[in-house]
Amino acid sequence: MAANVRKYLVRDIMSSPLITSSPIKNIDDIAELMVKNGIGAVVIVNEDNSLLGIVTKGDIIREVVAKGLQPMSVSAGQIMTKNPYYAFDDTPLDSAAELMGSKGIGHLPILDSSTSKPIGILSKRDILKLAPHYIELVYQLKAGKS
Repeated sequence: MAANVRKYLVRDIMSSPLITSSPIKNIDDIAELMVKNGIGAVVIVNEDNSLLGIVTKGDIIREVVAKGLQPMSVSAGQIMTKNPYYAFDDTPLDSAAELMGSKGIGHLPILDSSTSKPIGILSKRDILKLAPHYIELVYQLKAGKS
């Protein structure tokens, strides 16, 4: 990587405001949130707005559609990735990209460094738009994981 590349922090490119939902919402509602907001993941929080999990388009396809389940009969809490990987808003972008690549994840919830509450989300698409030099890191690490 070039030495003159600006050192981005996650807060510089994360998507915010964050779209969140309750674990009791059904997948029909979660999918509607995704379509309405043009997003690929919804962060699941409890009543205190603490991170519980994340539901992605892939989760919906794998855990609901492919199994022939009715989206209205499945809750977010049933299919969410519990205790997902996350980063704080003051995390260097290259560290977050490395985490995403090494763990093979496309969406990373971002927590406020002072409150530990979710405030944003980082996706591969966000990285590609604003810091394309880091996307190579994401894909190289994912490829090496195989």
